[in-house]
Amino acid sequence: MTVVPLPPRSRWVTDPRGEGRGLRVTSHPEAGVVVVSVWRADECVATVHLRPDAAAALAGALADGLAALTGQGPAVAGPAGGHGGAAGPRLVS
Repeated sequence: MTVVPLPPRSRWVTDPRGEGRGLRVTSHPEAGVVVVSVWRADECVATVHLRPDAAAALAGALADGLAALTGQGPAVAGPAGGHGGAAGPRLVS
């Protein structure tokens, strides 16, 4: 395996299952998006380009997931079992 430095404005998150799995999150201010890429070993297998509103919704969902792990429950709920579909995330108060 070759070690390649991360591009500027990137963060790597390692999957605890190993085998080189992980996520790379890179901001692209020139394009107005944050890119989340899924990696297995040295191969990028998927990407998602998120506009700021979608990135904020993802950050909120991650915070809700962390709150649920601590027993505090989510602050904002989305549709049960849903992923937002083509229209994007649907957050309700």
